[in-house]
This record gives sequence, C-alpha cells and structure tokens, in this order.
Amino acid sequence: MRNLNHISLYTFTARAIHSQVAIIGGGTAGLNVSAQLVRDGHFIPQQIRIFEPYKMHAYQTGWTLVGGGMCKVEQTMKPMEKVLPKNVCLSDCPVVRIDPEQNTIVTMDGQKYTYDQLIVASGVQRDYASIKGALEQLNNPEAPVGSIYYYRYAQKIDKMIREFEGGKLIFSEPPTKCEGIPSNIVFLTHERLSTRGVKCDFHVYKANDSIFGIPKYSQIIGELAHEKGLHCHLKKRLIEVQDHKVIFEDVETKQQYTSDYDFLHIVPPQKPAAFIAESGLGDSDGYVNVHPNTLQHIRYANVWGLGDCSSVPTSKTAAAVMAQTPILIKNLIRTWKLKQNPLPEYQGYTSCPVYTSNKKVLLAEFKYNKQLDETFPVFQSSDSKLMYLMKKHFFPFAYWQLMVRGLWGGRDGIRLFKGV
Repeated sequence: MRNLNHISLYTFTARAIHSQVAIIGGGTAGLNVSAQLVRDGHFIPQQIRIFEPYKMHAYQTGWTLVGGGMCKVEQTMKPMEKVLPKNVCLSDCPVVRIDPEQNTIVTMDGQKYTYDQLIVASGVQRDYASIKGALEQLNNPEAPVGSIYYYRYAQKIDKMIREFEGGKLIFSEPPTKCEGIPSNIVFLTHERLSTRGVKCDFHVYKANDSIFGIPKYSQIIGELAHEKGLHCHLKKRLIEVQDHKVIFEDVETKQQYTSDYDFLHIVPPQKPAAFIAESGLGDSDGYVNVHPNTLQHIRYANVWGLGDCSSVPTSKTAAAVMAQTPILIKNLIRTWKLKQNPLPEYQGYTSCPVYTSNKKVLLAEFKYNKQLDETFPVFQSSDSKLMYLMKKHFFPFAYWQLMVRGLWGGRDGIRLFKGV
C-alpha cells in the first residue's frame, strides 16, 4: 500500500540511467523478487534498480496484531537499507510514468531510467478519501474510528479497544480481494472485550455477497460468528462517516441505511497506482494486465506484474507473492535469456490466515476458481492452535530472517537450492 505524504527535493542527471532489471516497489513483492534474483545468481546487485520512496519497510500483516494488542508497531518496521539486498541500486523518488514502448521510467523529479526487464510490484493504495468523512474521523484522536490498514490507525484501534466500555461496534468492509484480514480484527476485538466482560453489540457490514469467498471457510467463519453473537450484513457498502453515525448503501438496490455506532473499524477501498493505467499497462480496473498463469504482461513481453498491483484474480496476500515470485523469475529468464516461451505454472495459490481469537487461527488456502489448495488439511477444518503458532510466531521470523535474504519459498519452505 502506498500513500505519498511528503515532499522532497531531488537532483537528477540529464542522461537516462540504465538497469537490466527495474523493480517498481520496495514492499513485500519488490523485496522478495529482488532478494531471489540476487541469491539465485541471475544478476549481480548493481544490475537491479528498485524504485521505492519510503525510508521504512513495513510488515503490514503485523498491523493486524498491533490493532489486536498483540505486538508493538516498532516490530513491524525496519529501515529500507536494512532489508534490501546489498548493493542493489535504489531510487527514492516516486515513479510518475512508464513508457513501455521505449523501456523508460520517469520519476517525479524528471529523471529518466531505462530497463531491459520491468517488474511492477507497487502494491495498492489505501483510498480512505473515497468514503465521505472517513479521514476526518480517523485523524480525530477523540473519535472512536480506526483501521488496521495503516499503522497509526492500528495503534488507535488498540487504544479504542482498551478503553471501550460497551455499546455498538461496527466493522465495515468494501469489496476486497483478501477477506481474511478484515475478519481478524473482528474476532480479536471480540476476544479482548468478552474477556473483560464488556457488554457489546457487534455488527459486520460487508459489500461482498458472502462472509468468505470460499464456501468451506465461509461456513466455518459464519458458524464462529454466530456462536460469538456477531451480526453480519451482506451487500452493504460504507459511503459516509459522521460523528457516531454511518451511512451504508446496498450494492444492488442503492438504498441507503443509517446507523449509530460507539466503535467503528474501517477497511479502506484499495486501488492501484495511477501511473499503471496512465502508462498503458493497466486492465479495466487499473491493475497491471498480466497473464494469470505466467505473470507476463499481455502486450509487453518484458513487463511483469507481481503481488497486489497485478490483475491476477486471486486474493492479494503475502502468501500469493511467495508463490508467484519463483514462477515470475523462471519465466523472465526463459523469455529473455533463453528465448523460450513462459510456462503457465501459477494456478492462483493464496492463503488467508484468520485469527478467530488470540489463541487460534483458521488457515484458508485456495487457488483459482475457488478450489481448495490446503497444505495441512487435517488442521484446516476448524480454527487451530497450531496454525496460530505458525501465524503469530513463525511467519514473522520467516519474513524478517528468510524472505529478505531470498531464502523463503512460502508453502515450499526454506529455499535450500537455487531456482532456475
């Protein structure tokens, strides 16, 4: 996710700067692919350039735990220079335009860069501004409105839960490609407040037409929600936030509904960076228009999409990035170095771990066409303590200690051998 909230002065040269591989984005996707390219020996670090304007790298999955009172925000961030592969070139001025016909990138300061291969891994942007009044309430320290999708708002959610004394709680969720994260904060909030004996009235408003997009997990989560007394409202989209009042719209009939609240959690709509569509690389929704199985751009053979910014029709998660990365690298090498056709190996694998309490997790794993693709089937028919231990303790370790070094293969485990 990206929000530009700073202005910097940059110097630039008149001559275009060339890199064999340009990677736009230094988030999970950009970091993972650069680390594997270097570790596997496909390129020396100086042949790779990453475009990332932020000085800190965030483990954004950890913001759920910040909001849930299970970790500190400092545990979710590290300086960019501490996580990037050593000697990889870094440009910290935001990208504003790509010319895929000329293999050129232009940054905000006017500097031009050229490339042989381009990997767009720019993530998505939080669009709180599309909900009328949302930012005003989120930025008001006295308003009981927060969100785990930005670290400062996640800290606010934690404070709201600690200080909540009872009343009506509303959790809103727009159409989303990852349904696990919004459910996390609902269950974690319920756990903390029920432990304190606080009398609550929980309401979850989802713009989607089901609790979860995969029938098996939808049933499990629905039963858990019923047991905990959570009221679910489907096909309802948040359109306005006021002082202790919200307005929802039915996604089909457009009828509007008003409700009071004492506690509000907002999941923001998300959108890809504008330069993708403006550069002619986007699909109808502005995402990098790639083949769903090869991750190669539909029109430009030397352009690739990775992670949340790509058009692949699967849940946008870190697990999906881990599954996509080695396939993208293999196909990039095949088409560029070996002059062979890309292999259609990515089948949409993704994973959405759902905290059902502060001690259990339901691990949802699936692929294209809503097909289950489970790694631990015996532990995935209900929420599990084992899955909690993996999600809470092992996954952060794998991220900070293995992924940043190109050693983490997601569900395939530690990458003991180099890729193609």
